[in-house]
Amino acid sequence: MNISTRMFSRLRSQHFQTGLSLVELLVGILIGLVATLAISNLFSGFEARKRMIAGGADAQSSGVLAMYYMQRDAQNAGYGLPLYNSSDPSPLLCPIDTSINQGGVVMNLSPVVIVDGGTGNDIVRIRYGNPPSGGASVRATGNMVAPTLDGSLIGCQENDVVLFHQLPSNSNCSLGRLQKLNADRTINTIVEINTPPTASPVVILNGANWVRFSCLGAWNQYEYAVSAGLELTRTGGAPGGNPFPSSAAVPVASDIVALQAQYGITTTIDPTSGSATAAAFLNRVDQWVNATGIFGPTMALIDRNRIRAIRIAVVARDGNLQKVAVSQACNGAAAGVSRVCIWQADATPASVDLTSVPNWQRYRYRSFEATIPLRNIIWNRDAL
Repeated sequence: MNISTRMFSRLRSQHFQTGLSLVELLVGILIGLVATLAISNLFSGFEARKRMIAGGADAQSSGVLAMYYMQRDAQNAGYGLPLYNSSDPSPLLCPIDTSINQGGVVMNLSPVVIVDGGTGNDIVRIRYGNPPSGGASVRATGNMVAPTLDGSLIGCQENDVVLFHQLPSNSNCSLGRLQKLNADRTINTIVEINTPPTASPVVILNGANWVRFSCLGAWNQYEYAVSAGLELTRTGGAPGGNPFPSSAAVPVASDIVALQAQYGITTTIDPTSGSATAAAFLNRVDQWVNATGIFGPTMALIDRNRIRAIRIAVVARDGNLQKVAVSQACNGAAAGVSRVCIWQADATPASVDLTSVPNWQRYRYRSFEATIPLRNIIWNRDAL
């Protein structure tokens, strides 16, 4: 090999070692971009999955908390109403408008009242007392403002709500408030004696038409509703020196977009009674009904006493706004989109109207349901 050939080979070798060509550089950049895009998509999917799991956990917590509060109160519905002996009728047979005004809130003896919200959210009102005696009663005689009791005054405190029930009549019932006790724990004064009563507010009748006196403690009303801020709120009695309902709505669960409730009623007459006029129905739920029609605001006593249970449904939102629609009504037909349904054990589950929630279809939801027997109504067997 001559000198010129060796020089050409050396120059060509040096030429090939000077760096990457433009094509090689572009290919390397493309591979890097593809790898970066793949990693970005992986992290984006992981982050979306994490947000969905976290949002679902938040909805789970909110729904469970909402149901806990309502179930706890509903299980106490009617507590404190006295249970008389088998020969005397239940106080649930008192006129349905037997009521008392506590702190500006008029409450009757109905343990549960559902206010139907139409296409919006329902309101659930639950009432019960807290007497240490559990609803024990004694016979009362004399003056209703300061009656004489035929027995010990068990578990009564000043400011307790008291029930006067003239027996064996069911039409003469009154509520009042025990304002003052004497040093020997006899009754000094009862005030706020409220309507009806159809009996005289002054004189308690003796003889066959005698009167039972019972302390209900603080006859509280707890109201559950969904606020404009999508919070489940609880309004009701406060502990301590003010046992009457307050006007402050306390949030108990966030991201609650719907509250629906129904009465569970019996339609089957007890075959041992032989008559429907005595409201002698069986202790079972035959039908679920909305708080409308005969079970609306003008409900009659016989229909109120057919209620054996309530069922409640809440819908909780996960709080993460999605880019596309991820939810639809229960009767929707879009593929790959979740349906929002309640009463899922029914043959035809029901939709809830969420159109008042902005961009409602771009959120995910979880539904929670509970059926709650009204045990303190069922125990008042003579009211059935």
